[in-house]
Amino acid sequence: MVAKVKQIRNEWYPWLRELPVEIPLLTGHRQYTPFIILGRSRVGSNFLRGLLNAHSQITAFGEIFRDVTDTDWDHMGYFQSPQTVAALQNEPAAFLQKKLFGRFPRYIRAVGFKIFYYHAPNSGVWEYLQADTAIRVIHLKRRNILKTHLSRKRAAATDLWVKTSQQQERQTTFTLDYDDCLRDFTRTRRWEKAFDTQFQSHPVLEIFYEDLVADRAREMRRVEQFLNVDFEEVQPTTRKQSKAKLSAVIRNYDDLKQKFAGSEWESFFED
Repeated sequence: MVAKVKQIRNEWYPWLRELPVEIPLLTGHRQYTPFIILGRSRVGSNFLRGLLNAHSQITAFGEIFRDVTDTDWDHMGYFQSPQTVAALQNEPAAFLQKKLFGRFPRYIRAVGFKIFYYHAPNSGVWEYLQADTAIRVIHLKRRNILKTHLSRKRAAATDLWVKTSQQQERQTTFTLDYDDCLRDFTRTRRWEKAFDTQFQSHPVLEIFYEDLVADRAREMRRVEQFLNVDFEEVQPTTRKQSKAKLSAVIRNYDDLKQKFAGSEWESFFED
């Protein structure tokens, strides 16, 4: 009997746990842990979100506020009514409160979504998130911003933003502009510090992508404890897009390394 229940839950689970966004549950609950995955692009947020969604007690939505005119919500696989899309577009903060953090089935113990530093400007979303100090913040960062910068260049060039299979890596090389790199390095650190300050009254867990890759079990145990869910061993649903060395992918690697030598960014060039 238990095995049959598990089979039914596994078959219907992806649909059931997104259903409350469309149809409020009268018998559901709000006593779960609300959270956000905070960061910028190309720091491993898809990797982390896939791990979170592999946990039976967690629902982690995608970049809901990336572009409210676009109804593709990171391929979560659930239907969207015109009413829900209109609510997102017209009253994003209210949508956040009533829909995303609405009632969910009793077995869901943590609900959250991804949001990047530059999402939802002038929408009231950030004010809502900052005011509700019950919302927990997983601040996801990457120590080597050069790899973040390169990853975004690669994804834009190949139009491959998420890798979910063992497909062969497309080896592409790039020439990176020094000033462009410097702007991205500086801007990313400025964002990180500003949002650390913005959410200093919230429970915050700082996670580095490099640590998540190096010891996934340890880091996910930290995350699960932070979200107040039972410990489960979870497996990734995405794969690392490139394992090539920076010097093999960046055509002007040596020139950039020389220009950044002696700066606060020189550690990025330890290939």
